[in-house]
Amino acid sequence: MFLKKGFHYFALLIASCLVFFFCFTTFGFPASVPKFSFAVLADPRAGGETWKNALSEIRDMAVNPEPKFTPNQIIIVVGDTDPLELRYNDYKNIFINTNESPLFLPVIGNHEFENNGKPFRYARDTIIPAIPNVVRRHPKSCDYYLDHENARFIILDGYTDLGKKGVINRKGRQWVEQVIKSAPLKIDHIFIFFHEPAFPRYRHLKDSFNADPESRDAFWKMLLVYRDKVRAVFVGHTHHYYRMRILDPSGIPANDKHAFPDENGGIYQVDAGAAGNGKKNIIVQTQINGERIIFRVLQADNGSGKPFKKIDEWQYQP
Repeated sequence: MFLKKGFHYFALLIASCLVFFFCFTTFGFPASVPKFSFAVLADPRAGGETWKNALSEIRDMAVNPEPKFTPNQIIIVVGDTDPLELRYNDYKNIFINTNESPLFLPVIGNHEFENNGKPFRYARDTIIPAIPNVVRRHPKSCDYYLDHENARFIILDGYTDLGKKGVINRKGRQWVEQVIKSAPLKIDHIFIFFHEPAFPRYRHLKDSFNADPESRDAFWKMLLVYRDKVRAVFVGHTHHYYRMRILDPSGIPANDKHAFPDENGGIYQVDAGAAGNGKKNIIVQTQINGERIIFRVLQADNGSGKPFKKIDEWQYQP
């Protein structure tokens, strides 16, 4: 009787192993869900103490309410980081004692062309070439993209080849569309970064993309074609934090300087305010957990050691 039971259990074990082997060879192990966070800052310029305070908060995560964010793996600065070499050295010093520093992705702003273009050249020739796995439009370009986990980050220079005075031109629109379309199947989310807002509020209301609404509308409508993957556009320049979701770029809400529309089916534009050259110190954090995205905004007074607090949070869930 004992031998019969033993044989029965042994047969069940063999059958289970065969089922597991079949499932593994056919479907593979279930893929782990990508989970990571990144931070967006803007316009530090000469505000070194405020900038360093923002970087310290990104490093220490003193403000991290539920749902908890993972440590930021990428920092994107959407322009006006002049003096860039000093601000980049601040970043390296803040993260010098950490096990792994977040990647630093610079975006070209209008002030990167001051001081005879030294900040522009420093980004082009020193910082961008050192980014692991970066794909540049060409070796001397500040237009590039980076794939990280299940997200693609597209960075544009709106002042050189792909834009004029911060406005993305037709050539830039075509390059962005090609980069969106070329994303591999593993990419669930695409984020786009440039300096001057497509829909400015508070400041620069008569320039930025408002100076060329035809180019702005064409660019935004191109993005809307790919809204199944394009999640948000991050900008700076105004030194004020605000967000909106735009479906109709030529509509009244998008062009009302007092409106902050939230249009279903649209794409978010998030102005990251300033981390040094504004009235408040702003950090925009984004956490990706598979297909789910949580956006969170932290704010502090300017200066060293000022505490941050959460002022905004919203989610994307397909």
